Amino acid sequence: MISWMQKNNKFLIVTIWIATISFIFTGATYGFKYGIKSSSIGEVGDIKLSREKFQMEYRNLYDRYSQIYQGRFDEEQAKAMHLQEQVLNSMATEALLLNLAKDFGVIVSDKEVALYLASIPTFQQNGVFNKSIYETFLRNRGLSAKTFESSLKDSLTIQKLFSLMNLKGTDEEYKIFQMPFEIADKLKYVILSLADINVSIDDKKLKEFWEMKKEQFQTPKQYSFNIVWQDTKDINLTDSEIKSFFQENSFKYTAPDGKLLSFDEAKERVVRDLKIKKAKKDANRKYIAFKKGKIQKDETLTYDIGDSHFSKELWSEINAKTIGDLIKPKVVGDRYAIIKIVDIKEPRIKTFEEAKEALIPLYKLNIAKEILAKKSEEVLKNIDNENTKISDFITLGNSNKQKMDLNKQESAEFINKLFTSDQEKGIISIGDKVVVYKIIEQKLISLDKNETEGLSSQVDQLKQKSFEINILKQLDKKYPIKFYK
Repeated sequence: MISWMQKNNKFLIVTIWIATISFIFTGATYGFKYGIKSSSIGEVGDIKLSREKFQMEYRNLYDRYSQIYQGRFDEEQAKAMHLQEQVLNSMATEALLLNLAKDFGVIVSDKEVALYLASIPTFQQNGVFNKSIYETFLRNRGLSAKTFESSLKDSLTIQKLFSLMNLKGTDEEYKIFQMPFEIADKLKYVILSLADINVSIDDKKLKEFWEMKKEQFQTPKQYSFNIVWQDTKDINLTDSEIKSFFQENSFKYTAPDGKLLSFDEAKERVVRDLKIKKAKKDANRKYIAFKKGKIQKDETLTYDIGDSHFSKELWSEINAKTIGDLIKPKVVGDRYAIIKIVDIKEPRIKTFEEAKEALIPLYKLNIAKEILAKKSEEVLKNIDNENTKISDFITLGNSNKQKMDLNKQESAEFINKLFTSDQEKGIISIGDKVVVYKIIEQKLISLDKNETEGLSSQVDQLKQKSFEINILKQLDKKYPIKFYK
């Protein structure tokens, strides 16, 4: 489902929008506390939350994370990331909108679903819908046509509902929004940079600076582990085993664009995953033997917390443990590790000598900023007598055309800050630079048709999004959300 969604942007935009809004509204209030044994796992107003759809959406999200982590994603990680709650919250938010669609009488016919289904490129061959491809897609993902098409119908219903909320701005709103873009300022200016300021190192002052900042300079938390490894390199696989495993899990093997990989393209990953799967029983046996003291460690390793040898998820689990705790087998690289924490060194404040190398750049930057601030104030006081440069007329829309010894990003940031200031002259900081300026001339310009239409479109979008967010807040109150125990 992920692969075809990525090729159908309209559907994907709606899906992502629903998921995002669900974290803002539903996610903040409704956690996953209930079972999913019945055909429905809950209800929102008149809409039932089906167990089959939950399973489908959970699998889609799980597969998406599996793609992100390149197949190194398991149920323990899913639990830690609260994937069930994410899916439930997304379904609840979608159901809020479906209730509103029902109240408004918004209907999507079976014919509309069929036409949309037939238009999806993933299910086409030579530009024509191919039923065999569609059925293979469903079979590979363990989906029924009824569940998939029902989900598609819900999404199309919400699309149609959104189209009814297509609010347009008024002429007055368009004019207010356009006004800042019609103002043009000509400046005299001076650009000062931290790079032009030389700072010498005074050990006495450097040590005084360290005394003020030393809490920021600490050694990392450090762990020592006794580790038992369960390797996978000696596991032999037959071609039939590899192909069978691929057929059962083909949906997991996708390219960055979401396209399913062929067996040959995915084979290296398939072999690795199958070896890891086969090694798990032996890893669990070693875990029990190590726990009972029947086998000894393979080696002792010491790492700073967050070291790249372990995944972020593994470090998260380690950080919740203490000395003597044993962690169940985890995949590290291409093998399993059974990890026992044998020592923890808590962070301590570094000595001056230990911190010195990292301290010097911060000290130089701090002193340079102080010098730059004083110099900027002095230039501003005397800007009428300074040897300044003169800009072209600047507007909110022409930052990329300015030639002020600033790059495009700096120029855009400067102009945004300039037009949100009500000062005739002032100092604007941009990264490691400062622009000291004075407005010497101002005028109004006329926008062309393309510019006015573009700005009007932005007004329409802002107004519509504001309406959608606010209506969701009201729906959250109107339609009760209930998850079954």
